[in-house]
Order: sequence, then structure tokens, then C-alpha cells
Amino acid sequence: MNIQALHFVLDIDGNGSVAGWEVIDALKWAFSLPGRLMVEGLGNIPVIADTFGIRASAATGYASFHSLLATVLTLLFWVGCLVLITRIGADRKAPDAAASDTAAAPGTPGMPRYRGPKARKT
Repeated sequence: MNIQALHFVLDIDGNGSVAGWEVIDALKWAFSLPGRLMVEGLGNIPVIADTFGIRASAATGYASFHSLLATVLTLLFWVGCLVLITRIGADRKAPDAAASDTAAAPGTPGMPRYRGPKARKT
């Protein structure tokens, strides 16, 4: 199966070195890859392809890779990834106050309570 969205050449001008604009173009390609893959996959389902006007095949060209649908799908993918990353560890339970030596203040879990300056030993 030929997946056109995966075709990429890093050295676009073929001079043997990679310029800065080629690196930027590679980053754009990498970040837009999820949406293009989804558009190409949805283009193989005739009902969905006709509904959304996806034309991503060798016969009709691959102009749908740069469409609004591909951009929205890419944006949803990366926002979903950011949400998942920020939620990692968010459901941790607070440590048991009786198990630790320092009691936590009521509003600040994990912060030791300030008990004032220590008295001088005489």
C-alpha cells in the first residue's frame, strides 16, 4: 500500500546539504503528518470521502492534504496529546498526614507547615 503522506525528501534542492529552511519545512511536515494521514485514511472510505470532498488519491491528486479538514484534524490531534501529557500524574492521591513527620496545612497539600522560629537553647 502506497501511503503518499509519508513521502518526504529532506534535501529538497538536492545540493547535498541541509539548509535552515529545509529543517523548518521538515518540522512543518512532521507536525502536520497526523492530519494528512487521517485525511488519506478517510479518503479511502467512499461515503466519508464524498461527504467531506476528500480527493486524496493518485487519480485525483493530493490537494486535500493541505485542506482545512487536515489542519483541523492535526490541531485536534496535538491538543489531545497536550491534554494527555498534562493529565499524567494529575490523579495522584495526597500523602497520608499521619504517615509523615510534618503535618500539612489544610489548603496546601505537600507543603510543610511553618511552626515559627525555634527557641534558643540555654
